Amino acid sequence: MPDRRKENMFDEFDREVFAGGQQIFKYGDMGDCAYLIEEGTVEVLVQKQNGEHRIKLIGKGELFGEIALIDYEPRTATIRAVDRTVLVPIPRKMMEGLLEKSDPVLRHLLMVILERFRHRNDDTVLPVAGAHVPSEQTKRRNIVKGEATQKLALAHGMKRALAREEFELHYQPICDLTDGRIAGFEALIRWHHPTDGMIQPKDFLWVGEQTGFIHEIGLWSLERACRDWKTLRNFTDYDKPFVSVNLSAAQLSNEMLVEEVKAIIASQNMNAAELKLELTETVMVEQPESALKIMRRLIELGCSLALDDYGAGHSGLRHLQRYPLTTLKIDGAFVAPILTSVQSLEIVRSSVALAHSLGMTVVAESVEDKGVRAKLMEMKCDFGQGWYFGRSATLQELVLRYAKSGALPG
Repeated sequence: MPDRRKENMFDEFDREVFAGGQQIFKYGDMGDCAYLIEEGTVEVLVQKQNGEHRIKLIGKGELFGEIALIDYEPRTATIRAVDRTVLVPIPRKMMEGLLEKSDPVLRHLLMVILERFRHRNDDTVLPVAGAHVPSEQTKRRNIVKGEATQKLALAHGMKRALAREEFELHYQPICDLTDGRIAGFEALIRWHHPTDGMIQPKDFLWVGEQTGFIHEIGLWSLERACRDWKTLRNFTDYDKPFVSVNLSAAQLSNEMLVEEVKAIIASQNMNAAELKLELTETVMVEQPESALKIMRRLIELGCSLALDDYGAGHSGLRHLQRYPLTTLKIDGAFVAPILTSVQSLEIVRSSVALAHSLGMTVVAESVEDKGVRAKLMEMKCDFGQGWYFGRSATLQELVLRYAKSGALPG
C-alpha cells in the first residue's frame, strides 16, 4: 500500500507517495478517482500481445485517470511511478459534490471538458521520445487541460497555504500629499509558496474568485490587517488614520459579511471608523442591489468605503452617484504619466475635482517621484500612494524601517 501523508486538511487533500517502480493502478481496476501529479513522473502502460508497452510519460502538474470522474468504468491502462512520485487523489465523490453546488451552465461545461478528456487521442499528454508531433487541435486541447490542471493545483495549494500560514500581508503607506505624513496603510496579500517562491495576488486570487475560496482568504486578510493595525497605528499621528483592506465581489454578495466584519473589529478592539474597505467597479457590477444593501450596513457599522482603481472600469460615474463611497482611488495607469500626457493629466484633474464636489477624499496611486507629487498637489489631491512614499513591506519590516529612520514613536 502507498504511504499516505496527512496534511492537517480535509481528507480529500491527502497525498499519496509512491516509490519508483510502484504501481498506482492496473489495467482492469475499477476507477473511483483521478490523480494530480505534485512531484515525480509516471508511465502509462498498455496491454499488447507480447506484454505491456509504455506509451506515455506524465510529469508534474498533469492529471490522469480522469475518466473515473465521469463513470466507474475499468481502467484502460496501467500506471506506474517512474521515480518517487507524490499524487493528489481527486475522488469522484468530491467532484460530484462540487458539480452539484455549481452553476448549471458551469456544470455542463465541466462535464463537456471531462468527456473530451475521456475521448482524447494518445498525443494529449507528454509523448515518449520519437513519437509523432501533436496536431494543432491536440495542442489546443492540451492548453485547456493545462489551464484546468493549473487551476486545480492552485485551489488545492491555497487551502493548504491558509492552514500552513503561507499567506502574509504587506502594507504600503498612504500619505498626505502636502506634508508627507502617513495617513494610513493598504493591506496587500502575498503567498510564500514552498516551492514556487513569492506569488503575487494577480497570479492566484482569480482562482479564489472562481472557486469561492476568496471568501476565506478575504476574511483571513481582514482579520490579520485589523490585528496588525494596533502596531501600524503607531506609525502615524494623523488625525483620522486608517487601514485599507480589499473586498472581493464574492464577499460583498455574502449577507454574513457585515456580521463577520463586526465580529473581527470587536475581537481586535478596533475603532470601526479606522477600517476602510476598498471595492473595485467589478464588485458593484455583478450584484448591484445586494452590494448597495451591504455597503449601507457597513457604513452604519462605522467603516468607510473606497472605490479602487477608478478609471480602469467602465461605469465609474454611475457608481459615484449610486453608492455610499467616501474615498476615490485613481488608477495608477492615469497617475504615473501625468507629467508627459495631457490626456492623463486632465483625466486625473477632472477626477479629483469631481470627487471633491461629491465630498470624497482622493488617493492617487503609483506616485513614483516628486514631480508627480507636486503636480497632484497643484490639483489639491489629498493622498498619494506609491514608491515615492514607500514600497509595501511586512509588519516586521515596517517596524525596522521606521525604527531606523527615527519615525517610530516613543
